Amino acid sequence: MARCRATPVLLLAGAAISCRSADRSIAFQGPTWEVQVADSTTRFIGLFAVDSQTVWAAGARGRVGRTTDGGATWTLMTVPGADSLEFRDVHAFSGREAFVLSIGNGPASRIYRTRDGGVTWDRSFQNDDPNAFFDCFSFWSAERGFAFSDSHAGEFVVIHTTDGGDSWSRIAPELLPDARDGEGAFASSGTCVVTRPGGLGWFVTGASGVDTRVIRTTDYGATWFEAPTPIASDTSLAGIFSLTMLDDRAGAAFGGSLAYPDSLFDDVALTADGGATWTLGGRTGLGGAVYGASYVPGAATPTLVAVSPRGSAFSTDDGRTWTAFDTVSYWAVSFVSPRAGWAVGPGRIGRIALDVRE
Repeated sequence: MARCRATPVLLLAGAAISCRSADRSIAFQGPTWEVQVADSTTRFIGLFAVDSQTVWAAGARGRVGRTTDGGATWTLMTVPGADSLEFRDVHAFSGREAFVLSIGNGPASRIYRTRDGGVTWDRSFQNDDPNAFFDCFSFWSAERGFAFSDSHAGEFVVIHTTDGGDSWSRIAPELLPDARDGEGAFASSGTCVVTRPGGLGWFVTGASGVDTRVIRTTDYGATWFEAPTPIASDTSLAGIFSLTMLDDRAGAAFGGSLAYPDSLFDDVALTADGGATWTLGGRTGLGGAVYGASYVPGAATPTLVAVSPRGSAFSTDDGRTWTAFDTVSYWAVSFVSPRAGWAVGPGRIGRIALDVRE
């Protein structure tokens, strides 16, 4: 295991974000990313912030990172037997309990679990379907969660656990909407699946050449409903890449196209009814596709941060207008408060830095 210590940050001037802390408004100016881990050998992709102190990251070559002090120090580790795998998603419950998911056809799609902070890992799931390719997962609790795979033969492959990952079983395809030819998800940030308390869950699609959809459940996967979005999926390289929910009703989906990294697209769709309907938001201004996005809990107005290989942007009006603030490649982002947010990308883990003026 290697340990990395945070590096100093240079704050840059920029547009203002407002948020609420200790029952009063605080203006945040000049958001930038403070690089806490620089490791050119690892492409970090999955990210999960448990709280302001505990964050997990995951990436290529079976690598996992963890901090329990807000990023002042990070512990980097390789999951035994997984050094050839690409971890694209991580979901954690504490500094000790976490799951990571790797992508790939057949047995390359796996889920590993730790209950001791990464000292030991056990294999929770290994895919035995050669036609399945798992993209992301999410959990309602330490006991219940589900994982989503690209479709095959007109059916989505969705598995779930109710015993903390001791066993996984497929949700009957007839409970889910039929899939379009080639329809699936993009494993760019581990955010194609979202869960919220009470059995609420969503997964997003693309790559169909027809349209994009958000498919949701309100009862832990017993029933599912579909809704189209205005984000285009005219080729196998286009569609929705990321989903984030502010609460049970307000959410934002992000997309674009991998085929045209320099082009701008209508890449934001918004919902105010839990995903039953979607309307077009403002363009982020990030070329190609938005890989990951997160609402900022606790902000005075609905605030979003989006990241991509082309940079980062934020919105303080629920995705209607956007301001760019960085040009470095980040793939995933996770916030727990306006003061505590992280992003990961090729060779780096960064924490949000803000010029605070009370």
